[in-house]
Amino acid sequence: MEELKKLYKDTTGIEVNEVEAIPGAGSNRQYYRLKGIGGSALIGVVGTSRDENHTFCYLANHFTKAGLPVPQIVAESKDGLRYLQSDLGNQCLFDALKGGREAGGRYNATERELLKKCIAALPAMQILGAHKLDFTQCYPQECLDATNVLFDLNYFKYCFLKATGLEFHELKLEASFQLLARDIVNIPGSAFMYRDFQARNVMLDAKGNPYFIDFQGGRRGPVQYDVASFLWQASARYPKSLREELINVYLDNLKQYQEVNEKKFRQGLQLCVLFRLLQVLGAYGFRGYFERKKHFLESIPPAMDNLRDLLKEDGCPYPYLNEVLTQLVSMPQFKPEQKEEVGRTDGYKTTEQSPYQAHPLDGPPTFSRYDAQGPLVVRVYSFSYKKGIPEDTSGNGGGYVFDCRSTHNPGRYEPYKKLTGLDEPVIRFLEDDGEILTFLESVYKLADAHVVRYLQRGFTNLMFSFGCTGGQHRSVYSAQHLAEHLHKKFGIEVHICHREQAIEQVLTPGRAMIFAAGLGTRLKPITDTMPKALVPVNGKPLLEYQLEKLKTAGFTDIVINVHHFADMIEEWCQQHPMRCRILFSDERDKLLETGGGIKHAAPLLRDASDGFLIHNVDILSNVDLSAFKEASQGRAATLLVSERETQRYLLFDDDMRLVGWTNVATGEVRSPYTNLDPSLYKKYAFAGVHYMNPSLFSYFDSFPDKFSIIDFYLKVCSAEPIYGYVQPNLRLLDVGKLDSLDAAEIFVKE
Repeated sequence: MEELKKLYKDTTGIEVNEVEAIPGAGSNRQYYRLKGIGGSALIGVVGTSRDENHTFCYLANHFTKAGLPVPQIVAESKDGLRYLQSDLGNQCLFDALKGGREAGGRYNATERELLKKCIAALPAMQILGAHKLDFTQCYPQECLDATNVLFDLNYFKYCFLKATGLEFHELKLEASFQLLARDIVNIPGSAFMYRDFQARNVMLDAKGNPYFIDFQGGRRGPVQYDVASFLWQASARYPKSLREELINVYLDNLKQYQEVNEKKFRQGLQLCVLFRLLQVLGAYGFRGYFERKKHFLESIPPAMDNLRDLLKEDGCPYPYLNEVLTQLVSMPQFKPEQKEEVGRTDGYKTTEQSPYQAHPLDGPPTFSRYDAQGPLVVRVYSFSYKKGIPEDTSGNGGGYVFDCRSTHNPGRYEPYKKLTGLDEPVIRFLEDDGEILTFLESVYKLADAHVVRYLQRGFTNLMFSFGCTGGQHRSVYSAQHLAEHLHKKFGIEVHICHREQAIEQVLTPGRAMIFAAGLGTRLKPITDTMPKALVPVNGKPLLEYQLEKLKTAGFTDIVINVHHFADMIEEWCQQHPMRCRILFSDERDKLLETGGGIKHAAPLLRDASDGFLIHNVDILSNVDLSAFKEASQGRAATLLVSERETQRYLLFDDDMRLVGWTNVATGEVRSPYTNLDPSLYKKYAFAGVHYMNPSLFSYFDSFPDKFSIIDFYLKVCSAEPIYGYVQPNLRLLDVGKLDSLDAAEIFVKE
């Protein structure tokens, strides 16, 4: 925050005296409205990806020069993590259409006019926006290609289709996917494809004119994709007549910039609608079926309605895919039940459909889950007693409610009246005073004991609420600190809601992947009858040691890749619940090596915004995984390395950034830098533990299915920051050979 305030002052010459946090909508960027005395309000943005920030600022500047309705970039920080943009207000199209959504798609005249204005402005963004645009600046890639399309189609297959239990022919379906990917890429045109064109990403000025935001994922592609994304958005439930009206408005405006063959346009649109529907079902399946997120489960019914309508009206041009999708929409769990009519305040009525029954996830063949009771989710609220105690949406009737009004109130003093318990001056006031710290000591003890008991009993929901006079200072501070305390100590998912401040945040469990697919050749003959992961050390399998260590460090969302004796690993996990969520990345058909294993598991790892840990199952160590994770934030990847003697070393510069690899016995050197002299660099051995940001997944496209992760790091390290991490006094043991088992017995006892 202080860096943003400094950027504001350096830009305007005025000190910031008002800060308003603006809730995000799924993005990992943080937004703040900043204002100084006599100065105009600006939106301060803090992002975690320099590349993504750079792309947004480049595109915004380009679009501004073209006269397009986007926020203007006012200033950028030197580190690339922060920027200031013009303030477009608080009204977005999604909020303006609330009445129509709640009425099941009955939009009034005002709402329809807003939709027309928005889609009428889209062609200028796509065509004028593409003029003289340097698409190489787009992130993570410059155009929609077949690999892009196939990735999303397989996301649908693995995370939605297989989870329903529907039987299908893998090769026939893959052939259909290949044809669809080819046809999508061959749709004529070279426009700027917004990619995430939806109502949430359109701001409205006082006259209802649209301004476009969040276009940093855009790239070269067909114009039809954005039309499909906007008009077939699941929750909107636009009726066919309204869609057709809006398509005609779009075409009328598109014709101002280029010739349009309407027949070919609609053929391309049909393909993009089909692709978009499968794409969003993949996302809903993963976030809903696998992560049990209520919002995404509730998004499946309208998405299935859209798919059903598409098949009924236009059909699917790929016979086998059409057959599979027709069976899918006919499955019992996707049949809606009609309820009585419900009204809306402007006089419209509609028939409400009950939510589809969420299909129980017994475990799709490729990605399985053993977590029948589900992980514990804690919800922490701050509130004002004047507005009542928060409702418990879990249906459990409520949890703990703590009254913060006995502690010293910073809201009585003028300097703090417009700040909240999240702002540094208020935090210093409360902590220097000390009453709030004494108060929270008792809360922590009670909360810790309760969480432990809930975890033991397999409960899934727990709620804590903190109230004060205005729900602004003491309650906000207390709720935030308890949430962060529980998340750090237990690694559980914590939802924070500062109700009166309209601020929400989710602290997600740490994500990790355990490499357990290997053949364990060096441990033969033991591994002739069991996988390496289940080889016992002092009576406990290696896998159990890793799960316990990860869980202790807050990594409770874990992917395990399996190949050799895969069934035994899955059965062991089922019989030994660890109170964490376990997913399996199935490599039974082909052992993919370390890099290929991560690439194959990408659908289970791609939304880990803070990155994910990767740990070999046969590595025992005293590494502090929490400290390792913290040191890895903001980096593309971080490798745990040690000073042990070996023949093969990774090479690092003075900043511990990876530059190459060498075999000291043979003199071989591998590096993206020509004529690298190993003697000039630090040499460390890789320790089998690393931390990766999903931003690196975009580089996987140029790699085969099977490859080494070290080879991958060596090829991308000139473009992305890959760092080494050395823990002082690191103790490490590779349990890879028979003669290491005795040493392992001693290691785990120490």
